[in-house]
Amino acid sequence: MYSYGLINSLALPAAILDRSGKVVSCNSKFHEAVSDVGENAVLGQTLFDLFPTVDELSPLSFFEKDADRKRGIQVELFTGHFRLSIDPIDDDFLCQLTPDCEMDSTGLRFLLEHLDQGVWSYDLLNDLFTVSDAWRRIRNVPPEFDMYSEAAQDPQLWLDNIHSDDRDQVWSDFSSLVTGDAHSVNVQYRYQVSKGRWRWVLCNAKVMAWDKDGAPAKIVGMDTDITSIKHGELNQLQLYSKLQLALDVSGIGVWEFDTETSQVYWDDTVLGIYGRKGELNNQPENLWETLIHPDDREATVSESYRAFTEKRDFRRDFRIVRANGEIRHVRCASRFVAVPGTKGKMLGVNIDVTDDYARAEELERARQLLEHDSRHDALTGLANRRLLDEHTADLLKRLNANDKFAVLHIDLDHFKQVNDTLGHAAGDQVLIRVADTLRALVGNDGLVCRNGGDEFVIVLETFTGEKSLRDLCENIIAQMAEPMITQGVARSIGLSIGCIVSSGDVVDTGEIFINADVALYAAKSAGRSCYKIFAPELRSVSRLDVTTYHDLVAAMDAGHVICHFQPQFDAQTLEIVGAEALMRWNCPSRGLVLPDDFLPAAQARGLCSRLDACVLDYVLSEQTRWAEAGRHVPTVALNISMHRLMEPDLIEQINAKLKPYHSISFELLETSFLDQRTDELDQVLHEIRQAGIRIDLDDFGSGHSSIVALQSVRPDRVKLDRMLIAPIQKNPAQIHILDALVRVARLENCGVVAEGIETQEQLDAIQGLNCEVVQGFYLGRPVLSDDFAVNLPRAIAAKNKTA
Repeated sequence: MYSYGLINSLALPAAILDRSGKVVSCNSKFHEAVSDVGENAVLGQTLFDLFPTVDELSPLSFFEKDADRKRGIQVELFTGHFRLSIDPIDDDFLCQLTPDCEMDSTGLRFLLEHLDQGVWSYDLLNDLFTVSDAWRRIRNVPPEFDMYSEAAQDPQLWLDNIHSDDRDQVWSDFSSLVTGDAHSVNVQYRYQVSKGRWRWVLCNAKVMAWDKDGAPAKIVGMDTDITSIKHGELNQLQLYSKLQLALDVSGIGVWEFDTETSQVYWDDTVLGIYGRKGELNNQPENLWETLIHPDDREATVSESYRAFTEKRDFRRDFRIVRANGEIRHVRCASRFVAVPGTKGKMLGVNIDVTDDYARAEELERARQLLEHDSRHDALTGLANRRLLDEHTADLLKRLNANDKFAVLHIDLDHFKQVNDTLGHAAGDQVLIRVADTLRALVGNDGLVCRNGGDEFVIVLETFTGEKSLRDLCENIIAQMAEPMITQGVARSIGLSIGCIVSSGDVVDTGEIFINADVALYAAKSAGRSCYKIFAPELRSVSRLDVTTYHDLVAAMDAGHVICHFQPQFDAQTLEIVGAEALMRWNCPSRGLVLPDDFLPAAQARGLCSRLDACVLDYVLSEQTRWAEAGRHVPTVALNISMHRLMEPDLIEQINAKLKPYHSISFELLETSFLDQRTDELDQVLHEIRQAGIRIDLDDFGSGHSSIVALQSVRPDRVKLDRMLIAPIQKNPAQIHILDALVRVARLENCGVVAEGIETQEQLDAIQGLNCEVVQGFYLGRPVLSDDFAVNLPRAIAAKNKTA
């Protein structure tokens, strides 16, 4: 009988009652709940017999009201221990008992009244459809809605409210029940309870009785509102989709190790990381270990085992080797997950971080390159003055008081003529030849340094006596005297050497280099292309050419110290945007004398500040002439010595001379002293800027001009040393060094000037960088003031008025 199958499928105590209220069938839970005797003692009893204390059960007249039965009225009564509900099913009634909690009966009643499970039955023989109140609530059907008459008028009324995407499946499933092709169905579908509002319904239905021909006669079902469950599933699906998208985009692979089954699961991303794309996701337990790089295997496997046994997280980077021999870097992070009744699991992720390691290595190489370049000369690869100072200080710490060492100061003879006659490219070849020769001769016995320009210094640590020092000097001079081919011309290189022998107990390292410098000038005074070893008597005659000194003082008084102006151009438009003032001595007897030939004498006798003042006066005078001629006055850069910069009345002198149309910038040369900032220096630089004068850092990237000085001074502009630009034609990779320096300068908000442009190739390369200004012989040579002014654009009249 279908009723027996129905009540035995219910979880609650349930019974089938006839129209007189007698029990005709019940499940075991029902007779256990109402009687201590067997099932047969319950059958045939009325509810009044079973629950005599419930007054509402007598005389059970509601069982005989056809009108109530057709309306599907659900009767709910309460006994002392149970909540009793009665639902009509065709000619019978379904009675269910729910335990009633005496302590909280109100809450329990409220809960049961809102259970979203509705029972329905369909009598195929009488075409009778019966539903419970819960069924109505699920579909928002009011109690007064007559299911019978409405269904008779429109048999598919309930089907029309099913979502169009689900309708065909529902119709097919229930048609199979009606035709007998299926005995039960389990289907989920969406039902429209009001306009724009849908509920998910889970329907379990079963054929409970058949007619004499074996066709379905009664179908009983239970509908459950699973809307909240479906929404939860949708939210979980959306969350899973987002998580999967994040994993796919980030390249993170997920794996799982089940210790109970020794089963290893790798998702597709992990398989791809290990170069096993397309293989099964379940992999052998020991496969991972075999793929780890041999150098990383023992430490990685041991750490993972300890993490598992200690039930803690595991994090490590290691290398793997793919089947094709490719090495990849993998980052692993995993967590121990306790699972009741088992030894637990390890859940983890793998990320291919090979690119991260490559970028880190590239950054480290760049850092090392910048570190190397800050202490080495870009053209020759020799140590620069910074490394020389550091090396000397370290040497003196290592030497004992009686240990001897030697310093050689080397200067090329008439090197300026090579640059002026053959160009700077030929001059660079000469400098490289000198560097290679010195490096080969000194070897591991000392440090070879390019001190700047055509000056070199050797710190000879392995000193075996004065004879070995003389032999070295003679070898250097002899080898450099051998002709070298420069632009098809055989040329010998002469050089002068000044030497000093000292010991480890020296107090003032600066005095060592000064005395080597004295010996160098003694060698030059002796006719050049020779060497001199310092002796105290040399100090009075060799440190300064007295004649040159007196002539230079007279030249400054007579106005013979002038400037040539080398134009500076916008890096992109190549329009003139400024100039660099280059000092010259217009000597009546010697002709035009370049700085290399008189600056050493000026430095030795303290004339640099006077020379700087002469240059400033000359530049301001010429800018006044340009302004009066109606020309646009560009900014002119002029060198300033450390001594001049720190003069107490420098700003007062400058402010007394500056006019509104004047525009100048100071190029700081001896910038090694700028590495250590002082309050006095900060104040001087602040006052210079307050006066409207720009601060430039010269020779950036080589010599004294370091990144430390850049961060200390924070200049307005830096000038890339021409020695960094010269190698571009032979070594295109040099552009990466320049790019790195430009980026460093830009990080400090500095403009960048590239000097020494001598070829179109160099210009093309520099224009690809983020430089502001370029200058060099290829674009414009230093010229006299009038020749420079010819190329200046006409200025707006209002800007040309002089004060």
